[in-house]
Amino acid sequence: MGFSVSASFAVIFIASIMAFGTLYISLENTYTSIAESVEAYKETFIKSQTSHLALQGVSHIDPGSDVSIYTITFNISNNGSTLSPKYWDFVRDGLLKEPNGSTLIVEDKTYLLPGESIIIQTTEVKDQTIHSLIVATETGCSLKIEWKWIWLDPNQTIGQPSIMGKAWYCP
Repeated sequence: MGFSVSASFAVIFIASIMAFGTLYISLENTYTSIAESVEAYKETFIKSQTSHLALQGVSHIDPGSDVSIYTITFNISNNGSTLSPKYWDFVRDGLLKEPNGSTLIVEDKTYLLPGESIIIQTTEVKDQTIHSLIVATETGCSLKIEWKWIWLDPNQTIGQPSIMGKAWYCP
């Protein structure tokens, strides 16, 4: 004999319930993923809008007129939300640089809390080239500093770095 009408209906009905259950779980998972993504985006957006680095001060070490290099030290303060310097990128004169302890030194801090400062040192050649350092934070925002060596006497024995510009920008 064959399947009765009621048995066929029961099979189709159970299959429909199972399909609806699978569809419901898929829709719920999709909704949850989208809601979590929107929340993560909001948190990242707020952090990028509330983060702000500023150049607090500059100093330099000049080994003398017979040496053609100098070390410039930037004191950068955090005037915004907590940042993580270990996730920062550094672009010096257009080239991505890793802090290496010789030409680019970054103070070792896990977190930079609001109101705290961090020291960044770089070694440059005494010339009239405009140098730049971009500190790109984990929020996507960056602090750019431009400077050049200025000779204070015509014999080019005494000089110092001079800040040409600084800017904080967020994409």
